[in-house]
Amino acid sequence: MLSVKNLTRKYKNGDSYIKAVNDITRDFNDGEMVFVLGASGSGKSTLLNVLCGLDTEIEGSVIVDGVDTSSFTKKDWAIYRNYYVGFIFQEYNLIEHLKIWENVALPLMFQGVSKAEAKKAALEQLDKVGLSKFVDKFPKTMSGGQNQRVAIARALVTNPKVIMADEPTGALDTELGNKVVEYIKKVASDKVVVVVTHDEDLANAYATRIIRLEDGTVIDDTNLQETNFVESKQLDFKRPKMGLRMILKFAMNNVTSRMMRSVLTSTIVAIGYISIFLLTFLIMGINSSISEAVGALIPEDQYQIFPVENIDIEESLLADINAMDIVEDARYSMFSETTFRYRDEDIYTIVTAVPYDTSLLNQSGTMLGRLPEADNEILITTTVAANMRGLLTIDEDSYELVFALLENEVIGLEHSYYDEVDGYISTEIGNYTIVGMTIEQASNTIYLNYEEAIDIFEVVSPDASYKGAAIAYLNTTNENDIDEFKQTLRDDYDLVIENFFQSITGSVEDFMFNALKVLIAVASITLIVSGILIGLVVYTSIIERIKEIGILTAIGARANNIVGIFIAESAMIGLLSSIIATMFALLISVVLNKAFDGFIAQPLEMITQGDLGIRLFAPSVLVIAIVLLFSIVYSMLAGLIPSLRAARLNAVKALRKE
Repeated sequence: MLSVKNLTRKYKNGDSYIKAVNDITRDFNDGEMVFVLGASGSGKSTLLNVLCGLDTEIEGSVIVDGVDTSSFTKKDWAIYRNYYVGFIFQEYNLIEHLKIWENVALPLMFQGVSKAEAKKAALEQLDKVGLSKFVDKFPKTMSGGQNQRVAIARALVTNPKVIMADEPTGALDTELGNKVVEYIKKVASDKVVVVVTHDEDLANAYATRIIRLEDGTVIDDTNLQETNFVESKQLDFKRPKMGLRMILKFAMNNVTSRMMRSVLTSTIVAIGYISIFLLTFLIMGINSSISEAVGALIPEDQYQIFPVENIDIEESLLADINAMDIVEDARYSMFSETTFRYRDEDIYTIVTAVPYDTSLLNQSGTMLGRLPEADNEILITTTVAANMRGLLTIDEDSYELVFALLENEVIGLEHSYYDEVDGYISTEIGNYTIVGMTIEQASNTIYLNYEEAIDIFEVVSPDASYKGAAIAYLNTTNENDIDEFKQTLRDDYDLVIENFFQSITGSVEDFMFNALKVLIAVASITLIVSGILIGLVVYTSIIERIKEIGILTAIGARANNIVGIFIAESAMIGLLSSIIATMFALLISVVLNKAFDGFIAQPLEMITQGDLGIRLFAPSVLVIAIVLLFSIVYSMLAGLIPSLRAARLNAVKALRKE
């Protein structure tokens, strides 16, 4: 049973109030078909809106099976409309982008019923109203009478206790209108049926009870019974909910139905993300290229050792360092300028020892010949080989030929130094046989084995200046162990160490990171504008779908369901914009990388005869994923305010929206 007690609904009109419903107390009993008649403005539609919980700003009480609704929250009213009331609208109020069966099944899906079960129930109801052949059609392809029967099927599918109809025959001819009312009376014989109409003949033909209103007051009730309030009990209803699939379906339709606008908006929003992508890819590309270039010269595990004061690192001290568990190898860092005469030409070189990490010797990853093993053997670079053959550079295809001509050649090294009294003085070092050639286009270096290099430097550096620094290779990357090693060297030996690779790359990374922050700050201005644009698009979408919001509210959708739909629409715009941005950013990166390679990198490599390994832009899957996630979240936040506004729309006004 449905009851109202001292029910009043008034609207403010200037400084006074108009009572659309004025102090009505009535019961509406099971099995009754109550017609509410009255002239326009008499309050009959307001009474119906109050009874179904669409208009809740009332005085007095609406009582549902003995439960006073005065303390109902918005969620409670949503439960009531979804489980207790079946509403039949004058204009059908079907959702155009849903199929007929989906419109009918919608209230059930709000109850958490599975899609399969909801569809089965919807098909049964549609069969009862004679529309089983039209279940997959859309409302716009159906006649007015067919759509009204769909609306009836939707109202009955949840087996509600109350059927409420607002001018259900207003859009139908007399014959079809009579059939609709006959069907309602037949299928709802055990329910409370409240029909608002202005059709006296229809009421006289089908009503079991007629209530007449004038200025919000009951002036006649043909079957007035004594008001009998039922003892209050708890309504055992589950809260209606809109599943994620349904939310996404509504949101997707909102996006696809205005596809051109959605794509245009997403493209504009994507501009900001494209700039972020390109700036990040550029900085990562440059940083990566610098790190690779530094790594080709200095290993990550190589540490330079220096005395705190200007003293030598004696061999005994170097032996102590080598004995430490953390040290893979420690040796002196030795470089000296030398010359040798070949074919009557003096050739300038730098002599040093073969590094512990021999991978540093080859830019191309290959080496011709072998490393020096005996004391009288040397390894030359392609630059030294070119000088010996009177060439500027050596083509890659000529490496083997040139080495074949120079292999086993014997050259005599000399050490020259300037004396203030005698001028330049040359000292013979010894004769050495070429046993290998390494691909280093920019280095005129000669390598000897480590022991021979020490012997030479004992001669050319009588003051033992080569002992002023050493190189250590560590066998761990554990920062705590390395810090402890550094502290031991400082405390026990007055030595400090420095990782040049980390120092250089760290400085580069710091610079690039600071540059990235500045550039992203500039790009963020575009994102702020994009956020405003997304909010406006979502707001426009809400304006276009006000009536749809009213329909969803009327059949039990909660405020968070409405918010969810438009938040999901915002997320889809964000996803689409990030996809567009990713595609354009990757395309631009490829084009600019090819242009850079063709116009700058390749000419430089022809000059240096080596692979520079420079990448202008370095796309990153991680960056793409982060920006994609940020785009979705940012778009959702941008659409939050208009979405909350949509949830607060007045359902009664929304249903009247054309």
